[in-house]
Amino acid sequence: MVLELHIWGPAFDLPSIDAQCLATTLYLQQCVPQDGWVLIPSSEPRVSPLGELPALRNGDTWVAGFGTIVSYLRDTSDGKWDLDKNLDESQRADSAAFSSFIESRGQPLLDLSLYVSSDNYLSCTRQALADILTWPSSWTIPHQLRDKAKTRSEHLGLSSLDVDTAQEDKKENVGLAAHIPKSLRKPRETVSGLLGRNAQKTRFRLDAVTSDFLEPMEEALAEKNHFLGETVTSLDCLAAGYLALMARPDLPQGWLREALRTKYSRLHRWTERQIEASLGTHIDADKALGRKKGLDSRKPVLPWQVPGDKSLGQLCYAIIDGCVSAFPVIGLTYTVSEVKGDHASSDGPYRRKQLRLTRLQHRRDLYVEILASTCAVTGLVGWLWYKGMLQLPRRTPKGRTFGEAGALFGLA
Repeated sequence: MVLELHIWGPAFDLPSIDAQCLATTLYLQQCVPQDGWVLIPSSEPRVSPLGELPALRNGDTWVAGFGTIVSYLRDTSDGKWDLDKNLDESQRADSAAFSSFIESRGQPLLDLSLYVSSDNYLSCTRQALADILTWPSSWTIPHQLRDKAKTRSEHLGLSSLDVDTAQEDKKENVGLAAHIPKSLRKPRETVSGLLGRNAQKTRFRLDAVTSDFLEPMEEALAEKNHFLGETVTSLDCLAAGYLALMARPDLPQGWLREALRTKYSRLHRWTERQIEASLGTHIDADKALGRKKGLDSRKPVLPWQVPGDKSLGQLCYAIIDGCVSAFPVIGLTYTVSEVKGDHASSDGPYRRKQLRLTRLQHRRDLYVEILASTCAVTGLVGWLWYKGMLQLPRRTPKGRTFGEAGALFGLA
């Protein structure tokens, strides 16, 4: 059985716009034979019952997330596809600790750079997402990703990179200033002026959080070719996945790329070597997504497979997902999966987790279908009653008549 790795699609001349997807692609490229897996830029979390990318499919079993996929490959191959098999206990502990550091510190930096910064998001990231997403996901998913990125990076205190947030803060300040006497009020500032006044403070803060992540990374790598041991490990793949998205995108506000290239040049050179060796020097997004036909004389570095076309049912589910996600309460917990449940016997912890999540998802689907049907019927009945095509039955007391006057008023 050929493994299927589903990821967010290519962007910025990289196989994926997501760091975890890049790390997982690097891992499979290093340990799984090229004829044993395919890379599918589906760009749809609903493609699996787990509702998350990257997602690895092996027959009827799905696993999602870099760490879970690494564990699954190790367990199902009896260690054959384990890049960490040569590490001792101390190195394994270091790998776990440093992997947690990369995910907890590196992801908020990418969130700030790609999504929170209004200049970068509106100029580059939103267009990159539009290129890899299909309708109707291209209308809803970019906003959802940006909202999640703002939440993940909120603790860094750099929301001023977002012009919308700056405008809200300004409106709030104006509302408070209404209670201050005019003689004591400060002159009103424009949004650009507000951002300009905070630009220096914001840059200091950006340099600080960038150094907090990149400096330990460069110290750990030093002059070595790998973070741990003498061969490639899962830590190398994870680090390269995050650093690639810091080094490659050419953004209007390129403070992250600039810092990596100038202050941490040794780490930058290592990142470029990992990209060129395992991911290739150029990614043709149109060919990877099946929008451009034709043969290429160069053998692709990665085993790309064009994602399949969506069926009518999948499009309907995507529309429902977009509508339900807008509800204040239901949208927080509801997700739609395009993969139906499988009641076969489970063959391990990964399969059991998948079945539990699938059953939970089916219950959520049922609740939403009931809610949608109720709203539709209620709306139809209300419209018919408003137009006069539907009237409620009138009840008259039995045994009592009101003669001609009752007939005149509709009582007899």
